[in-house]
Amino acid sequence: MKKILQHNERMSVAIVGGKFANQQIMIRNRINVPIFFVLTKSFYSDLYRQIADSVAGILAKIDFNDHDSIIHASASIKDLFFTIKFSRERKKTIFEYYDRYFKPGELVSVRASTVGNISDESEDSVNNAFAGMSETFLYTPREKVIDAIYGCWASGYSPESLIYRHAQGFSLSGFSVAVGIQKMIFGERSFVMFTCNPATSAKDTIIASGLGIGEGVVREVVPIDHYFVSGQDGSIRHEVVCKDKKMSGDFAGGHGLKVVTVTGQEAASAALTDEQIRIIVKFGAKIENMFGAPQDIEGTITADNEIHFLQSRPIVFDYGRRIVWSNSNITESFPGISTPLTFSFARYFYEVIFYDVYRLLGISPSVVVNNSRHLAKMVGYLDGRIYYNLTAFYNLHSQTPLFPLLRAHWEKMIGLGSSYQTHDGIYGSGFVEKIRGVIKIASGCRHIGGLYFRHDRNMTNFYKWWDRLNDDLRNRDLTGMDPLEVVGLFNNVWNEVRDNWGKTLINDSFLPVFNGLAETIFSRPEFSSYPGLLSDLLCGGGKLKSVEIMLSAVSLGEIVRNSKKLTAVFKQKSDIEIWNLVKEKKIDNQFRAAVLKHLAENGDRGLQELKLEQPNLRETPDELISIIRRYADREITVAALRAHEKKVRQQAEIKLRKIMKGRPVTLLYYKYILAKLRNYIRHRENSRYCRSELYGFSKNVFSALAKYFVKEKIIRDRDDIFFLTMEEIFGYVDGTGVTENLLYLVELRRKEFAVNKEKNCAEQITTIGPVRKNSYAPAPDCRKDQNNILKGLSSASGKVYGIARIVLDPLKVKKIHEDEILIARETDPGWLFLMMSSRGIIVEKGSSLSHTAITGRKFNIPTIVALKDVTRIVPDGALISMDGATGIVEIINEYPELPTNGGQVSINPETGAVG
Repeated sequence: MKKILQHNERMSVAIVGGKFANQQIMIRNRINVPIFFVLTKSFYSDLYRQIADSVAGILAKIDFNDHDSIIHASASIKDLFFTIKFSRERKKTIFEYYDRYFKPGELVSVRASTVGNISDESEDSVNNAFAGMSETFLYTPREKVIDAIYGCWASGYSPESLIYRHAQGFSLSGFSVAVGIQKMIFGERSFVMFTCNPATSAKDTIIASGLGIGEGVVREVVPIDHYFVSGQDGSIRHEVVCKDKKMSGDFAGGHGLKVVTVTGQEAASAALTDEQIRIIVKFGAKIENMFGAPQDIEGTITADNEIHFLQSRPIVFDYGRRIVWSNSNITESFPGISTPLTFSFARYFYEVIFYDVYRLLGISPSVVVNNSRHLAKMVGYLDGRIYYNLTAFYNLHSQTPLFPLLRAHWEKMIGLGSSYQTHDGIYGSGFVEKIRGVIKIASGCRHIGGLYFRHDRNMTNFYKWWDRLNDDLRNRDLTGMDPLEVVGLFNNVWNEVRDNWGKTLINDSFLPVFNGLAETIFSRPEFSSYPGLLSDLLCGGGKLKSVEIMLSAVSLGEIVRNSKKLTAVFKQKSDIEIWNLVKEKKIDNQFRAAVLKHLAENGDRGLQELKLEQPNLRETPDELISIIRRYADREITVAALRAHEKKVRQQAEIKLRKIMKGRPVTLLYYKYILAKLRNYIRHRENSRYCRSELYGFSKNVFSALAKYFVKEKIIRDRDDIFFLTMEEIFGYVDGTGVTENLLYLVELRRKEFAVNKEKNCAEQITTIGPVRKNSYAPAPDCRKDQNNILKGLSSASGKVYGIARIVLDPLKVKKIHEDEILIARETDPGWLFLMMSSRGIIVEKGSSLSHTAITGRKFNIPTIVALKDVTRIVPDGALISMDGATGIVEIINEYPELPTNGGQVSINPETGAVG
């Protein structure tokens, strides 16, 4: 194995560690990285043998409950490294490489990178970044290089490295240390960039930037600007601070670092211009694509405006503890708060229909079974609201080879403001993996192509199947049936749904693709004078069930308007009175027959019709009378509406032909896209009413069981059924339930429902660890108000209560008690011992990319950074609450009382965590 490698030679993580292996990959891909050479793992191992036994003896005596013991052991091991003897030949070789790359008098940076005996225990690995733990010596002259190498080697046994390895269960000595000697870049402004938001998993870019070299930003010793770049539209949100300090070389001292004062316009201006931000983001996307995973990237900009990239490592996400939630689209179906029955039924609905979708997409049964845990959790129930579990969606959709190509269309269709990273990328993917990916995509294209060409036939078969099945279910009275038979009927129907409903979602997969194509076409300059042309061209796409339902109601209004007798009745009587006349056959026969026909064919349509607690039109027919009344009062007719739609379409076609004059082939292509889009829209709207009918049947099932439960005094009234889950209701009937006292559950959940009604939940939520320990509230836009509330930057989720412990000098604090929340001006890796003992971490400086934030996320410690003056505002010893998800800190007088209404909130006495 080679002892020294140059920057233009291929390197592996196993030989030089992730830091330098990644730099070499970037150089191969023409990223501007400073030149360097590396003393490899083998170089280190040869010399480490001189002290290995002594180091082992020191490690064996460490008491990890005693901070002084850790510090003493680290210092002793560091002294041992400086006793290692270099042969004259080794020194000569190092300086030969040095003189080959660097001019006389030129300063260099000497950087360490740990290389684990197990790959996952290496620095900058996917799961263990070891952020800020390896030593770097900047502005180092030639005569100080050997001492810097000793210091780099010793940093593998720094107190923070020892604590980290012990906490992770790693071998304390199961690693080597590679050392890179690299060209020193004299940066004027530096940055750290995350290509994915580590707090929310959103695929937005975050940049933290300050003046001077990058060490000031990384160590958080200089003021830092933050820039948040939307992954969807590239918009930039700026958080600019006064940067009155910067870090640079201590040129007067000959080497090392110093912090200098900055004044005037330089201090007040943003560290980066928007143009620089966009260039950096573009490079970030390229680097992420190279490594196949979101990256944590460090860089600096020199006086000549040249950008240099100094490091890239994967962002460490603990995917097993992270769930991303969104209700941006699902609120159309389940707005506001929903009952437990509606949620449990919706969860079952998604599980069933997506099982059929993945089957149709050609995913093998074994893969579907292996992902059954995701199928069962595609929606969640947070404070009484139904959310998409995006983590489950992304994991499931990623089983299809074409999802990377269709991902953006799908995300736009469900209304996401960002894309999200919810599972591992293909870190280190190479040529072979790319070839396999191409083969999978080709196979997927062939399969999707078959579905595309068979789609209309498949949808026709779907409608035939549903009409046949629903003819027997529509308007069927289940009252009086044995409850076990009712449950059996439900299961039989849903077994058929499991084998047939996926076709409707295949349609919904094609729809956003063609909609995206159409939007791209009609956003071209030649259409700029006709902003509504696309929507006009989509008129007249065949019969849409939702439109036909509306026209049926309009025609009923026409019947009333054209009859003096009916007009008089509608003027004299209320909606409920008119419905009673219909029931009692005391009204115009033509009108009565038309009303009953409308209810029979369209009675499952209604407001919030997918909520089981919400009655449909068939159950509240007086609402139909109200609708008819409104149409009767207006001068609209079915014929006029159809004529208007036809006219709009004809005029739009004329405009399109005029614009495309002289381009007949392109016009033909546009018409094809429009025809397909109309077709997919028609199928979506018509199949959605089939879904309404399926929900209508299910409402009928639960209504029949509710009547039985009331009769048997299992519950008090029919509405109680909505506060039980589907599994609890069926389980009571078929013997699989575990609770006899369902009324107790009803009473508990009614109280929870009332409390949840008053809550306000965010649209997008990322939870870490047990979901109920997280806050769902939207982050307030405040820094501090009169109610002792402060706002910092959320960094690691979790809500806890504890006692404020202000620490200004970590050397004077031996221990943080388990009920204390650590509050500091700033931290560095040396604070790790205190951080890991604390209930939460709050600091005045730092960023969501800082070591403080990374530590909080890694060890599940709620963390808030960039909360200005918190050490001055919060009294030492005060009782506070902190929410790492929202960045909110509140000074409180006492721990909140535990409610007695079924455990809406609880506080773990051991951890202070809210659950």
